[in-house]
Amino acid sequence: MLNVLRRNAGSWFIKAILSFIALTFIIWGVGNYGTKDPYVAAVIGKESISMAEFAEAAETLEKSYKEAYGQMFTPEVAQALGLKKQAINMLIRQKIMLAEAEKMGIRATNDEVQQEIASMPDFQVNGKFHSEMYRQLLAQNRMDPSQFESATRTKIIHNKLSDVLAYGASITEPEAKYLFLLSARKIRVLAVAAEPAKMKNLPAPSQEEIEAKYEQVKESFRIPARVKLAVANFTPDHFARGINPSEEEIKAYYDENTNQFLTEEQRLVSRIFIPYTPQNKEDLLEKASQALMEAAKGTAGFEAVAKKLRVSRTAEAWVTRADVPSAMATALFQAPADTIIGPMDQGGAFTLAHVSRIQFPEMIPLAQARNSVAEQIRMRKGKDLATIKAYEAHPQAVVLKDIDKALVTHGIKASKTGWLGEEVSTEASTQIVQDALMLSVGEVGPIKTIGDIHYLYQVLEKEDSRIPPLDHIRPQILALVTKDQQTAAARAAAQKVLSESKTASELEANAKKAGLLLENTGWFAPLVENLPWTLTQVTDTYIRKDLALLSPQSLLIQKIYETPGGVNIAVAFLEEQIASEADWATSKNYFIQGIQEQNRKNLIDGFIVDRMKQYKVEIMQEDLK
Repeated sequence: MLNVLRRNAGSWFIKAILSFIALTFIIWGVGNYGTKDPYVAAVIGKESISMAEFAEAAETLEKSYKEAYGQMFTPEVAQALGLKKQAINMLIRQKIMLAEAEKMGIRATNDEVQQEIASMPDFQVNGKFHSEMYRQLLAQNRMDPSQFESATRTKIIHNKLSDVLAYGASITEPEAKYLFLLSARKIRVLAVAAEPAKMKNLPAPSQEEIEAKYEQVKESFRIPARVKLAVANFTPDHFARGINPSEEEIKAYYDENTNQFLTEEQRLVSRIFIPYTPQNKEDLLEKASQALMEAAKGTAGFEAVAKKLRVSRTAEAWVTRADVPSAMATALFQAPADTIIGPMDQGGAFTLAHVSRIQFPEMIPLAQARNSVAEQIRMRKGKDLATIKAYEAHPQAVVLKDIDKALVTHGIKASKTGWLGEEVSTEASTQIVQDALMLSVGEVGPIKTIGDIHYLYQVLEKEDSRIPPLDHIRPQILALVTKDQQTAAARAAAQKVLSESKTASELEANAKKAGLLLENTGWFAPLVENLPWTLTQVTDTYIRKDLALLSPQSLLIQKIYETPGGVNIAVAFLEEQIASEADWATSKNYFIQGIQEQNRKNLIDGFIVDRMKQYKVEIMQEDLK
């Protein structure tokens, strides 16, 4: 993004620019969806969010995540984060906050805006506001003072409204101390686990049990319908092979499509590479950015930058977009001639580049483009012939009920497939098989066109969807019945040792007699820390609450917990550690601040949730894609 953003991601200046993009938004997927105005991303009541606002917010959010994740920020991470959804929801939140501030008469005066800007360290020299530094930083980031002052005014209004909404977020010291002691309390427990796989001496499943289980689960063993096909592909390249366009055709096509026969845009570029390590990365970025700010324009300035950074620059060379990394190509090919761009992080090194000259796309002479023109003509005619021949062959195949005979005069052979079901490897196969499953054996299906290829196919064999008889899947059903028996036995064993015990020592003794697994856990805070390994797979959402209630007065949890794997667990109290007054004194300020910040967030988020019910929100979902 912006050089200053990369250099000072945590500065007051950047916080002002990104004040609302950085907000956490908890309303996901809100509102209705529409496709009314291609220039509008969302409508909130009478207000709207433009596609330009959305695009800028999404880009800013993505680049802020790139700063945080570095090289770990991959397309998969971006998709998981749902950046577009975050961006539109944050902008919706901003619109609602500003609308509510307007209703409440909350304003930001010019004096407040000026004071806020003057207090930002990025605009100060020796602790005082420096107007030249202010204008210079804004110019570097393609902003004018009115835009930045508007963003700052919005930030002030938002903060004022947040303060109003968050009234009551404070907490008394006694209340905070109680919460601290509750969350800091640690315990050790005894966990007894009954594993189904270790249950022995179970009776062999009866025929009645096997049959009952088969009836219960037989649908999950259903075999989907499948077909064998003969498939012929009518492709443009097949029919293009014998086409030789005349010179008149080539010249006419060239004259009509001159925009297709242009050279690539090139830039005469020299580069500086500044290797960095994790230890000196930020320092080198700062130095490189400062050197660029001080450099004169042009080659001389670029050489001065190289000299100041004590690195050498590469010789000038002509490059196309394909010759440079994609992240660099965008900036490089938007820069005017005699411009220095960077620093850009290329992973292990920062790159500065000087664009000396620009060679714009030019017409390729017909003599040089002749082969390309002829190939395009061949493919265009081949595409037309493929369509014609496919639709000639189809009625013949339907009448003859034999796809091979219908293809004899077209120079194409059908290929025979193996068994194909609903799940196949390619898009074409998927669409053809889905249609073929609706046909009878011997029937020729309608032509299926995908892209430039036309598919003609015939059903050779077919098997309908069916459930296999019990005898065919008896081993699988037997295994399921046995697993049910083992799970029930494990639960019964855990329940028995629990019912016969009143203390951890009794539970341990009874579990040993029953041959169950035992774990004496280490210390953990049941409300805030990771649970011991044995308890991490428990599906009961109330287990933390139950564990927190264990104490010298409450020695056992009177229920059995189960994991997805069928392990049944009983838990008993061993001992506890209570936080001391010294612990509270050390953590008090930080803990109270954290509680108040969380209360503040909850109050503001609750307000937004409530107001969302009053505003009609439409998100142009299809346009945002």
